[in-house]
Amino acid sequence: MNKNTKIIIITSDKDILQRFVSNKTNLDGKQLINSTENHHHLLSNIKSLNDNQVTKHVSESNNNNGKNAMKVRKKWIDTVCTICGGQGIGYNYNVLTCASCKTFFRRNLNEDVEKLQCLMDQEQCSVSHKIRRKCQKCRLKRCFSMGMKTNKKSKDIEENLSISLSSSNEIDSNIINNTLFSRLSIEDWITIQNIQSSFKFFCEIPIEENFTLMDLSNHSSALISWSYIGSENAMRFIKFFRHMKQFEDLNNDDRFILIKFNLLSIFLSSKGYYYKRISHCCSIEVWQKEDENNRRFFSLCDTLSYNLDKLENLIKYLIELTERDSIILSLLSIILMFSPGISMNENEPLLKDPLAINRIQCYFTKILWNYLLDKLDELQAYKYFIQLFILILRIQLGTKELRQFFQHQYSITNTKDKVAPLMQTILHFS
Repeated sequence: MNKNTKIIIITSDKDILQRFVSNKTNLDGKQLINSTENHHHLLSNIKSLNDNQVTKHVSESNNNNGKNAMKVRKKWIDTVCTICGGQGIGYNYNVLTCASCKTFFRRNLNEDVEKLQCLMDQEQCSVSHKIRRKCQKCRLKRCFSMGMKTNKKSKDIEENLSISLSSSNEIDSNIINNTLFSRLSIEDWITIQNIQSSFKFFCEIPIEENFTLMDLSNHSSALISWSYIGSENAMRFIKFFRHMKQFEDLNNDDRFILIKFNLLSIFLSSKGYYYKRISHCCSIEVWQKEDENNRRFFSLCDTLSYNLDKLENLIKYLIELTERDSIILSLLSIILMFSPGISMNENEPLLKDPLAINRIQCYFTKILWNYLLDKLDELQAYKYFIQLFILILRIQLGTKELRQFFQHQYSITNTKDKVAPLMQTILHFS
Protein backbone atom coordinates (compact mmCIF):
# COMPACT_ATOMS: atom_id res chain seq x y z
CA MET A 1 0.00 0.00 0.00
CA ASN A 2 1.43 3.33 -1.02
CA LYS A 3 1.83 5.96 1.67
CA ASN A 4 1.06 9.50 0.59
CA THR A 5 3.22 12.32 1.86
CA LYS A 6 2.15 15.95 1.76
CA ILE A 7 4.67 18.75 1.92
CA ILE A 8 3.47 22.33 2.36
CA ILE A 9 5.91 25.06 1.40
CA ILE A 10 5.01 28.56 2.55
CA THR A 11 6.98 31.19 0.68
CA SER A 12 6.68 34.42 -1.25
CA ASP A 13 9.91 33.82 -3.20
CA LYS A 14 8.86 33.59 -6.85
CA ASP A 15 12.14 31.97 -7.85
CA ILE A 16 11.43 28.97 -5.61
CA LEU A 17 7.88 28.66 -6.93
CA GLN A 18 9.07 28.95 -10.54
CA ARG A 19 11.55 26.11 -10.04
CA PHE A 20 8.78 23.85 -8.77
CA VAL A 21 6.44 24.86 -11.57
CA SER A 22 9.08 24.24 -14.24
CA ASN A 23 9.73 20.75 -12.85
CA LYS A 24 6.14 19.75 -12.15
CA THR A 25 6.22 17.13 -14.92
CA ASN A 26 8.96 15.29 -13.01
CA LEU A 27 7.03 15.01 -9.76
CA ASP A 28 6.11 11.35 -10.40
CA GLY A 29 2.39 11.87 -10.05
CA LYS A 30 2.64 14.14 -7.06
CA GLN A 31 0.37 17.20 -7.00
CA LEU A 32 1.71 20.72 -6.85
CA ILE A 33 -0.62 23.28 -5.30
CA ASN A 34 0.11 26.97 -5.75
CA SER A 35 -2.02 28.97 -3.37
CA THR A 36 -0.07 32.19 -3.19
CA GLU A 37 -2.63 34.14 -5.19
CA ASN A 38 -5.34 33.35 -2.66
CA HIS A 39 -3.60 34.81 0.38
CA HIS A 40 -2.74 38.35 1.34
CA HIS A 41 -0.32 37.55 4.12
CA LEU A 42 2.49 35.00 3.73
CA LEU A 43 5.20 33.73 6.03
CA SER A 44 8.43 34.06 4.06
CA ASN A 45 12.15 33.35 4.32
CA ILE A 46 12.15 30.30 6.60
CA LYS A 47 15.69 30.62 7.87
CA SER A 48 16.20 27.57 10.01
CA LEU A 49 14.65 24.55 11.64
CA ASN A 50 16.77 23.50 14.61
CA ASP A 51 15.63 21.84 17.84
CA ASN A 52 12.01 22.62 16.97
CA GLN A 53 12.77 26.35 16.94
CA VAL A 54 11.47 28.18 13.92
CA THR A 55 12.32 31.76 13.12
CA LYS A 56 10.16 33.42 10.50
CA HIS A 57 9.75 36.87 9.07
CA VAL A 58 6.45 38.46 8.21
CA SER A 59 5.80 39.76 4.73
CA GLU A 60 2.78 40.77 2.72
CA SER A 61 2.06 39.76 -0.83
CA ASN A 62 0.60 42.36 -3.14
CA ASN A 63 -1.22 40.78 -6.11
CA ASN A 64 -1.65 44.04 -7.98
CA ASN A 65 1.89 45.39 -8.18
CA GLY A 66 3.86 42.15 -7.75
CA LYS A 67 5.82 43.18 -4.65
CA ASN A 68 6.94 40.07 -2.80
CA ALA A 69 7.71 41.34 0.69
CA MET A 70 6.54 44.27 2.74
CA LYS A 71 7.45 45.24 6.26
CA VAL A 72 4.96 44.83 9.03
CA ARG A 73 3.16 48.12 9.45
CA LYS A 74 4.47 50.19 12.31
CA LYS A 75 1.73 50.26 14.89
CA TRP A 76 3.93 51.71 17.56
CA ILE A 77 6.47 54.50 17.30
CA ASP A 78 8.89 52.77 19.63
CA THR A 79 9.26 49.64 21.69
CA VAL A 80 9.61 50.37 25.40
CA CYS A 81 11.71 48.44 27.89
CA THR A 82 9.28 47.29 30.59
CA ILE A 83 11.95 47.70 33.27
CA CYS A 84 13.56 51.11 32.65
CA GLY A 85 11.58 52.70 29.81
CA GLY A 86 14.53 52.67 27.39
CA GLN A 87 14.65 51.37 23.81
CA GLY A 88 13.36 47.79 23.78
CA ILE A 89 15.27 45.34 21.62
CA GLY A 90 13.16 42.22 22.08
CA TYR A 91 11.72 39.72 24.54
CA ASN A 92 14.37 38.58 26.99
CA TYR A 93 13.54 36.25 29.88
CA ASN A 94 9.80 36.58 29.15
CA VAL A 95 9.68 40.41 29.12
CA LEU A 96 10.31 43.12 26.52
CA THR A 97 13.55 44.81 27.62
CA CYS A 98 16.47 46.89 26.44
CA ALA A 99 19.95 45.39 25.98
CA SER A 100 21.16 46.83 29.29
CA CYS A 101 18.36 45.32 31.40
CA LYS A 102 18.75 41.99 29.60
CA THR A 103 22.44 41.87 30.50
CA PHE A 104 21.77 43.07 34.05
CA PHE A 105 19.20 40.34 34.69
CA ARG A 106 21.40 37.61 33.22
CA ARG A 107 24.25 38.62 35.53
CA ASN A 108 22.11 38.97 38.66
CA LEU A 109 19.28 36.45 38.29
CA ASN A 110 20.81 34.12 40.90
CA GLU A 111 21.30 36.87 43.48
CA ASP A 112 19.22 36.86 46.68
CA VAL A 113 17.33 40.15 46.38
CA GLU A 114 16.75 40.46 50.11
CA LYS A 115 20.48 40.30 50.82
CA LEU A 116 21.29 43.17 48.44
CA GLN A 117 21.72 46.68 49.83
CA CYS A 118 19.50 49.50 48.54
CA LEU A 119 21.43 52.66 47.66
CA MET A 120 18.98 54.91 49.51
CA ASP A 121 17.88 52.35 52.14
CA GLN A 122 14.25 53.01 51.18
CA GLU A 123 13.77 50.47 48.35
CA GLN A 124 12.04 53.11 46.23
CA CYS A 125 14.88 53.98 43.85
CA SER A 126 14.07 54.95 40.29
CA VAL A 127 15.40 52.56 37.64
CA SER A 128 14.79 54.90 34.69
CA HIS A 129 17.18 54.59 31.75
CA LYS A 130 17.97 58.29 32.24
CA ILE A 131 19.74 57.54 35.54
CA ARG A 132 23.34 56.50 35.07
CA ARG A 133 23.85 54.62 38.33
CA LYS A 134 20.87 52.45 39.22
CA CYS A 135 20.23 50.70 42.50
CA GLN A 136 20.96 46.99 41.99
CA LYS A 137 18.38 45.84 44.53
CA CYS A 138 15.51 48.01 43.26
CA ARG A 139 16.33 47.21 39.64
CA LEU A 140 16.40 43.45 40.25
CA LYS A 141 13.17 43.62 42.27
CA ARG A 142 11.49 45.40 39.36
CA CYS A 143 12.80 42.77 36.94
CA PHE A 144 11.18 39.99 38.96
CA SER A 145 7.96 41.92 39.62
CA MET A 146 7.48 42.63 35.89
CA GLY A 147 7.74 38.92 35.10
CA MET A 148 11.36 38.28 34.13
CA LYS A 149 12.24 34.66 34.78
CA THR A 150 14.46 31.86 33.54
CA ASN A 151 12.63 28.90 32.10
CA LYS A 152 12.45 27.09 28.78
CA LYS A 153 9.67 29.29 27.46
CA SER A 154 11.48 32.52 28.25
CA LYS A 155 14.66 31.05 26.76
CA ASP A 156 12.81 30.25 23.54
CA ILE A 157 11.43 33.79 23.46
CA GLU A 158 14.87 35.28 24.02
CA GLU A 159 16.34 33.22 21.18
CA ASN A 160 13.45 33.46 18.74
CA LEU A 161 11.67 36.79 19.37
CA SER A 162 13.52 39.92 18.32
CA ILE A 163 11.34 42.94 17.68
CA SER A 164 12.86 45.66 15.54
CA LEU A 165 10.77 48.48 14.13
CA SER A 166 13.52 49.50 11.75
CA SER A 167 13.59 46.20 9.88
CA SER A 168 11.53 43.03 10.14
CA ASN A 169 9.96 41.21 13.06
CA GLU A 170 10.86 37.73 14.29
CA ILE A 171 8.44 35.66 16.32
CA ASP A 172 9.10 32.64 18.51
CA SER A 173 7.69 29.25 17.53
CA ASN A 174 4.89 29.37 20.13
CA ILE A 175 3.53 32.59 18.65
CA ILE A 176 3.91 31.15 15.13
CA ASN A 177 1.84 28.13 16.16
CA ASN A 178 -0.77 30.32 17.88
CA THR A 179 -1.00 32.46 14.77
CA LEU A 180 -1.33 29.56 12.30
CA PHE A 181 -4.15 27.99 14.30
CA SER A 182 -5.85 31.09 15.71
CA ARG A 183 -7.63 34.19 14.56
CA LEU A 184 -4.78 36.50 15.51
CA SER A 185 -2.20 37.26 12.83
CA ILE A 186 1.49 37.58 13.59
CA GLU A 187 1.14 41.32 13.13
CA ASP A 188 -1.64 41.34 15.74
CA TRP A 189 0.56 39.42 18.17
CA ILE A 190 3.36 41.95 17.69
CA THR A 191 0.90 44.79 18.33
CA ILE A 192 -0.46 43.07 21.45
CA GLN A 193 3.02 42.48 22.87
CA ASN A 194 4.03 46.11 22.30
CA ILE A 195 0.79 47.41 23.82
CA GLN A 196 1.18 45.17 26.85
CA SER A 197 4.78 46.23 27.44
CA SER A 198 4.03 49.97 27.17
CA PHE A 199 0.91 49.67 29.32
CA LYS A 200 2.82 47.90 32.09
CA PHE A 201 5.56 50.52 32.06
CA PHE A 202 3.55 53.74 31.79
CA CYS A 203 0.57 52.68 33.91
CA GLU A 204 2.61 51.49 36.90
CA ILE A 205 1.43 54.19 39.32
CA PRO A 206 4.04 55.07 42.02
CA ILE A 207 1.65 54.86 44.96
CA GLU A 208 4.26 55.31 47.68
CA GLU A 209 5.77 58.36 45.96
CA ASN A 210 2.32 59.96 45.92
CA PHE A 211 2.18 59.84 49.73
CA THR A 212 4.76 62.63 49.97
CA LEU A 213 2.73 64.83 47.61
CA MET A 214 -0.61 64.42 49.38
CA ASP A 215 -1.52 67.20 51.83
CA LEU A 216 -4.43 66.13 54.01
CA SER A 217 -4.27 69.03 56.44
CA ASN A 218 -7.59 70.49 55.22
CA HIS A 219 -10.22 70.22 52.49
CA SER A 220 -8.70 72.75 50.07
CA SER A 221 -5.14 71.48 50.45
CA ALA A 222 -6.27 67.89 49.89
CA LEU A 223 -8.05 68.82 46.65
CA ILE A 224 -5.16 70.88 45.31
CA SER A 225 -2.53 68.25 46.10
CA TRP A 226 -4.77 65.54 44.59
CA SER A 227 -4.94 67.53 41.33
CA TYR A 228 -1.14 67.53 40.99
CA ILE A 229 -0.92 63.81 41.72
CA GLY A 230 -3.71 63.24 39.18
CA SER A 231 -1.83 65.39 36.66
CA GLU A 232 1.30 63.23 37.02
CA ASN A 233 -0.76 60.08 36.49
CA ALA A 234 -2.52 61.64 33.50
CA MET A 235 0.86 62.36 31.89
CA ARG A 236 1.73 58.67 32.24
CA PHE A 237 -1.42 57.71 30.35
CA ILE A 238 -0.79 60.35 27.68
CA LYS A 239 2.74 59.00 27.14
CA PHE A 240 1.24 55.54 26.72
CA PHE A 241 -1.06 56.77 23.95
CA ARG A 242 1.64 58.88 22.34
CA HIS A 243 3.61 55.68 21.72
CA MET A 244 0.78 54.68 19.38
CA LYS A 245 1.41 55.68 15.79
CA GLN A 246 -2.36 55.81 15.18
CA PHE A 247 -2.77 58.40 17.94
CA GLU A 248 0.20 60.49 16.77
CA ASP A 249 -1.11 60.51 13.19
CA LEU A 250 -4.43 62.06 14.24
CA ASN A 251 -5.31 65.70 13.75
CA ASN A 252 -3.94 67.82 16.65
CA ASP A 253 -7.43 69.08 17.54
CA ASP A 254 -8.80 65.53 17.61
CA ARG A 255 -6.01 64.37 19.92
CA PHE A 256 -6.76 67.23 22.30
CA ILE A 257 -10.50 66.43 22.28
CA LEU A 258 -9.87 62.76 23.04
CA ILE A 259 -7.53 63.61 25.92
CA LYS A 260 -9.84 66.25 27.39
CA PHE A 261 -13.05 64.22 27.25
CA ASN A 262 -11.91 60.58 27.47
CA LEU A 263 -8.75 60.43 29.58
CA LEU A 264 -10.55 60.40 32.94
CA SER A 265 -12.13 57.06 31.99
CA ILE A 266 -8.58 55.63 31.73
CA PHE A 267 -8.08 56.57 35.40
CA LEU A 268 -10.76 53.99 36.21
CA SER A 269 -9.93 51.28 33.64
CA SER A 270 -6.24 51.25 34.64
CA LYS A 271 -7.14 50.56 38.27
CA GLY A 272 -8.00 47.05 37.15
CA TYR A 273 -4.28 46.50 36.64
CA TYR A 274 -2.47 48.28 39.47
CA TYR A 275 -5.03 48.75 42.27
CA LYS A 276 -3.97 46.73 45.36
CA ARG A 277 -1.59 44.68 43.23
CA ILE A 278 1.40 43.54 45.27
CA SER A 279 4.65 44.41 43.48
CA HIS A 280 8.22 45.51 44.19
CA CYS A 281 7.05 49.07 44.92
CA CYS A 282 3.65 48.32 46.47
CA SER A 283 3.60 46.01 49.46
CA ILE A 284 0.55 45.16 51.56
CA GLU A 285 1.60 47.88 54.01
CA VAL A 286 1.73 50.46 51.19
CA TRP A 287 -1.82 49.65 50.10
CA GLN A 288 -3.04 49.77 53.69
CA LYS A 289 -1.60 53.26 53.97
CA GLU A 290 -3.18 54.18 50.61
CA ASP A 291 -6.60 53.02 51.90
CA GLU A 292 -6.11 55.11 55.04
CA ASN A 293 -5.22 58.19 52.98
CA ASN A 294 -8.26 57.66 50.73
CA ARG A 295 -10.55 57.48 53.75
CA ARG A 296 -9.03 60.67 55.19
CA PHE A 297 -9.34 62.40 51.80
CA PHE A 298 -13.03 61.59 51.36
CA SER A 299 -13.75 62.39 55.01
CA LEU A 300 -12.58 65.95 54.25
CA CYS A 301 -14.88 66.16 51.22
CA ASP A 302 -18.60 66.63 50.99
CA THR A 303 -19.58 63.06 50.02
CA LEU A 304 -23.34 63.35 50.57
CA SER A 305 -23.88 63.68 46.82
CA TYR A 306 -21.43 60.92 45.90
CA ASN A 307 -21.72 57.17 46.41
CA LEU A 308 -18.21 56.02 47.31
CA ASP A 309 -19.34 52.38 47.69
CA LYS A 310 -20.51 52.43 44.07
CA LEU A 311 -17.01 53.42 42.91
CA GLU A 312 -15.38 50.71 45.03
CA ASN A 313 -17.79 48.09 43.67
CA LEU A 314 -16.96 49.16 40.11
CA ILE A 315 -13.23 48.75 40.71
CA LYS A 316 -13.81 45.38 42.40
CA TYR A 317 -15.91 44.19 39.44
CA LEU A 318 -13.26 45.47 37.01
CA ILE A 319 -10.55 43.43 38.74
CA GLU A 320 -12.69 40.30 39.02
CA LEU A 321 -13.77 40.39 35.37
CA THR A 322 -10.38 41.11 33.82
CA GLU A 323 -8.34 39.17 36.40
CA ARG A 324 -5.72 41.92 35.98
CA ASP A 325 -4.99 40.69 32.44
CA SER A 326 -2.77 43.50 31.13
CA ILE A 327 -3.66 42.68 27.51
CA ILE A 328 -7.41 43.00 28.09
CA LEU A 329 -6.99 46.13 30.22
CA SER A 330 -4.64 47.87 27.78
CA LEU A 331 -6.93 47.12 24.81
CA LEU A 332 -9.96 48.21 26.86
CA SER A 333 -8.23 51.50 27.70
CA ILE A 334 -7.43 52.11 24.02
CA ILE A 335 -11.04 51.41 23.01
CA LEU A 336 -12.25 53.86 25.68
CA MET A 337 -9.83 56.54 24.48
CA PHE A 338 -11.04 56.21 20.88
CA SER A 339 -14.74 56.36 21.82
CA PRO A 340 -16.14 59.81 20.93
CA GLY A 341 -19.03 60.88 23.15
CA ILE A 342 -18.23 58.53 26.00
CA SER A 343 -17.96 61.53 28.35
CA MET A 344 -21.68 62.24 27.85
CA ASN A 345 -20.83 65.95 27.71
CA GLU A 346 -23.10 67.91 25.40
CA ASN A 347 -20.37 70.50 24.91
CA GLU A 348 -17.93 68.01 23.41
CA PRO A 349 -17.00 69.39 19.96
CA LEU A 350 -17.18 67.42 16.72
CA LEU A 351 -14.03 65.65 15.56
CA LYS A 352 -12.16 66.74 12.45
CA ASP A 353 -11.69 63.16 11.24
CA PRO A 354 -14.22 60.89 12.99
CA LEU A 355 -13.76 58.16 10.38
CA ALA A 356 -10.06 57.71 11.24
CA ILE A 357 -10.89 57.41 14.95
CA ASN A 358 -13.67 54.93 14.19
CA ARG A 359 -11.23 52.80 12.19
CA ILE A 360 -8.76 52.74 15.09
CA GLN A 361 -11.46 51.78 17.57
CA CYS A 362 -12.73 48.99 15.28
CA TYR A 363 -9.20 47.70 14.72
CA PHE A 364 -8.43 47.33 18.43
CA THR A 365 -11.93 46.01 19.19
CA LYS A 366 -11.33 43.28 16.62
CA ILE A 367 -7.94 42.45 18.18
CA LEU A 368 -9.60 42.21 21.62
CA TRP A 369 -12.34 39.96 20.24
CA ASN A 370 -9.85 37.64 18.52
CA TYR A 371 -7.73 37.55 21.67
CA LEU A 372 -10.79 36.42 23.64
CA LEU A 373 -11.53 33.74 21.04
CA ASP A 374 -7.99 32.44 21.52
CA LYS A 375 -8.31 32.54 25.29
CA LEU A 376 -11.85 31.16 25.61
CA ASP A 377 -14.19 29.02 23.56
CA GLU A 378 -16.61 30.87 21.27
CA LEU A 379 -19.64 30.78 23.60
CA GLN A 380 -17.56 31.96 26.57
CA ALA A 381 -16.05 34.70 24.40
CA TYR A 382 -19.54 35.97 23.47
CA LYS A 383 -20.61 36.06 27.12
CA TYR A 384 -17.37 37.71 28.21
CA PHE A 385 -17.62 40.34 25.47
CA ILE A 386 -21.12 41.24 26.64
CA GLN A 387 -19.79 41.58 30.19
CA LEU A 388 -17.03 43.88 28.90
CA PHE A 389 -19.65 45.99 27.12
CA ILE A 390 -21.61 46.31 30.38
CA LEU A 391 -18.34 47.18 32.14
CA ILE A 392 -17.69 49.98 29.63
CA LEU A 393 -21.14 51.42 30.33
CA ARG A 394 -20.43 51.31 34.07
CA ILE A 395 -17.05 53.01 33.55
CA GLN A 396 -18.76 55.64 31.41
CA LEU A 397 -21.31 56.42 34.13
CA GLY A 398 -18.69 56.18 36.89
CA THR A 399 -16.42 58.62 35.05
CA LYS A 400 -19.22 61.15 34.65
CA GLU A 401 -20.12 60.93 38.36
CA LEU A 402 -16.46 61.20 39.41
CA ARG A 403 -15.96 64.32 37.27
CA GLN A 404 -19.13 65.90 38.69
CA PHE A 405 -17.98 65.09 42.22
CA PHE A 406 -14.65 66.89 41.79
CA GLN A 407 -16.26 69.80 39.95
CA HIS A 408 -18.52 70.25 42.97
CA GLN A 409 -15.64 69.97 45.48
CA TYR A 410 -13.49 72.56 43.72
CA SER A 411 -16.50 74.83 43.32
CA ILE A 412 -17.48 74.90 47.02
CA THR A 413 -13.86 75.46 48.09
CA ASN A 414 -13.29 78.09 45.40
CA THR A 415 -9.99 76.47 44.37
CA LYS A 416 -10.53 75.93 40.63
CA ASP A 417 -7.77 78.37 39.72
CA LYS A 418 -5.29 76.45 41.92
CA VAL A 419 -5.89 73.08 40.25
CA ALA A 420 -3.05 71.64 38.14
CA PRO A 421 -3.50 72.91 34.53
CA LEU A 422 -3.84 69.45 32.98
CA MET A 423 -6.50 68.45 35.52
CA GLN A 424 -8.36 71.68 34.82
CA THR A 425 -8.67 70.43 31.24
CA ILE A 426 -9.62 66.85 32.15
CA LEU A 427 -12.21 68.04 34.71
CA HIS A 428 -13.58 70.51 32.12
CA PHE A 429 -12.77 73.70 33.99
CA SER A 430 -11.23 75.12 30.83
